[in-house]
Amino acid sequence: SGGGKLQLHYFSIEGVAEQVRIALSVAGIPFDDIRVPPSEWQTKKPTTKYGQLPEMILPNGQLITESMAMLRLAGEADSDGKLYPASDVGMRLKIEEALGLTADLSRAWRPALLIGMRPEKFGYPKKDDWAKDEMQATVKKVREEFLAEELPKFLGFYAGLIKEAGGNAFLLGEDLTIADIAAYQVINYFRKGIADHVPADCLDSYPEVVAFLKRVEEHPKVAAYKASKA
Repeated sequence: SGGGKLQLHYFSIEGVAEQVRIALSVAGIPFDDIRVPPSEWQTKKPTTKYGQLPEMILPNGQLITESMAMLRLAGEADSDGKLYPASDVGMRLKIEEALGLTADLSRAWRPALLIGMRPEKFGYPKKDDWAKDEMQATVKKVREEFLAEELPKFLGFYAGLIKEAGGNAFLLGEDLTIADIAAYQVINYFRKGIADHVPADCLDSYPEVVAFLKRVEEHPKVAAYKASKA
């Protein structure tokens, strides 16, 4: 379908699919960016392999179900050989380490994010059983602790990588890799001002990291993708 184009199925949000969309765009791989409306999700869910999105369907019909597998595949397909270089094992190892760091940051943030949505997952009463102000106070406490303890630790790690790589390019050197795209997506979220108690200026005391985010956004192929979505 779609002239044998790769398909990426996800919701109409950035979420875990946006890094894949960016990587496919940078790699020059045409794809159908299929957005599933919330109203259709309950119908579509039983047709997915693991009851979740994203799902990617390759032109040959093969199904890919994990966003990190999709990201690596998109990187591998980069005709310039820079996003996830097939022939450079040392560089791929560095990319894997940086991807692991970003996964750790996401994992550290997850309880602070989800406690306001599904508190029962953390041993708290269900959302409807809380007094509203009590729920908000707990969310505020957990998120402020994350901002005070976890976020500075990780931003320090990224600042160190940027410095090691020369300080004026990307996490691992001159070339944009899938590690930069993944880190960009996760870190940039914190300055969007969309999570309660996470102010948009929370990265301001890390100018090296903010400058890195800007370099990713200004990469010609990332900028072209973002302009096409605007």
